Amino acid sequence: MQPVVARGVCQSYAGRQVLRDVDLIVERGSFHGVIGPNGAGKTTLVEIVQGARRAQAGSVELLGRAPLPRDPRLLARVGIQSQATAFFARATVWEHLSTVAAIFGASAARAEQLIEIMGLEHVRNSRVERVSGGERQKLAVASAMVHRPEVLFLDEPAAALDATARHDLVGLLGSVREEGTTVVYTTHYLEETERLCDVISILDGGRVVTTASPSALVAGVGGGASMLLPGAVPYLDVASGLDVVTSATVSADGLVVHVRDVGEAFAALGAASVPTAGAQVHGPTLEDAFMELTGKEYES
Repeated sequence: MQPVVARGVCQSYAGRQVLRDVDLIVERGSFHGVIGPNGAGKTTLVEIVQGARRAQAGSVELLGRAPLPRDPRLLARVGIQSQATAFFARATVWEHLSTVAAIFGASAARAEQLIEIMGLEHVRNSRVERVSGGERQKLAVASAMVHRPEVLFLDEPAAALDATARHDLVGLLGSVREEGTTVVYTTHYLEETERLCDVISILDGGRVVTTASPSALVAGVGGGASMLLPGAVPYLDVASGLDVVTSATVSADGLVVHVRDVGEAFAALGAASVPTAGAQVHGPTLEDAFMELTGKEYES
């Protein structure tokens, strides 16, 4: 029995179809990422699988049972960190987590363990309402996993965090893998996905485009590479107009061009007087795979 099985799930809002015949199967013990740009339907799909929302069509099984109507016995086997996690705001971090543990019948020792794992020792006696957004996100994840659920849903846990806080939180999520929990993880950050997930489902336009491991997705890219050109930012329009360049964007480090063939690209860029001194060439990435599979650039 797979922990999560969704078949033919459809959902519409105000006449707009958000999910179109979506199939999602999550293997036991996997860290399964669901990625896609904002508005792709990630949160809607996860809410339907959890039982927080009823699908207009299709079927869903969570741990072998229908998630609706709500069953307290099923809920006790599931952990949920949503984008709107509720806290006992005037409680301290420790009071909040130990209370959640008691509600689920988990021990205070388990709450202590997660305070340490999530790096919350320095704010354990601070009120939840006064800690930073990154610390609240860590507490939300700890609250979702305090009772050792069989399936853990993490819905964009690093959303709205700055780069440093996001990096710290993603590093700590590695501890979730070590516990052997099945994780369904939604995000629009590709770097997180490649670092954490065993399996990725790409959701775009309300459909699952493909499901595979990160390495398989990257290996399936039909050639191509990215080139960082440190001195070429003023040449964005010139580079974008070359046939060998599939896309070009400006980053803090220079002009980034995606190309099919590096040799041809160097020749064409040189002929167009685009400076290539100090160029850094990188092989295909998960972003390249997304672009090839969906026909569009990835927007986080």
